[in-house]
Amino acid sequence: MAKPIVLEFEGAQSSFDLAKLDRARLYGARKRIPLDQSGQTCIKASLTTDGLYLLQSGMTAQGYFDEDGRWLQRSQLSGLDVDGNVLELRPSTLGVCQTAVAVDPSELLRYTTDAIYLLEAIGVDGALDARLGAGEVFRFGFNYGSDFHLETAFLIKNADGYFCLVGTPMLPIWSEPGRVELAANPEETSDDLDFEMF
Repeated sequence: MAKPIVLEFEGAQSSFDLAKLDRARLYGARKRIPLDQSGQTCIKASLTTDGLYLLQSGMTAQGYFDEDGRWLQRSQLSGLDVDGNVLELRPSTLGVCQTAVAVDPSELLRYTTDAIYLLEAIGVDGALDARLGAGEVFRFGFNYGSDFHLETAFLIKNADGYFCLVGTPMLPIWSEPGRVELAANPEETSDDLDFEMF
């Protein structure tokens, strides 16, 4: 089992076990399994375009190679920012106390939700629990595993329990009713071909 989420709010700590919430958990799932003539499960595979290799499902995600075809371990890879600078690897926040900050609930609307975790309270401070019960939202830093950036998570509570929403900031472009955006006209250039000349 994963380590718990540990949060500190106003000097008191709270901790939660977590389980990822997905469609299969909410609605159940069905899976079709193809069988051969003898009733054995078929395994999906693809032939490379040169016909030399047969790749089973999942094999293309098992390794990294450089330009010369040499195998690279995941530990040899580095993250780069948009300017090409090496990013520092940030460790998992699970089991490590993170500061929870109360935010306006509308802040959730500025994020796309990438993952939702169903939380089970191990020990929750009474003050935090009361504020969550009143509809307040708390933000904290979150990384399930090591990553090159710290994600943003929100702690909420409703009648069904505690939830952690992990999201990415988004920058929506708003349009107002009745306002027409004019498209920029491309500059005319003298080297455009006029097919009527031919």
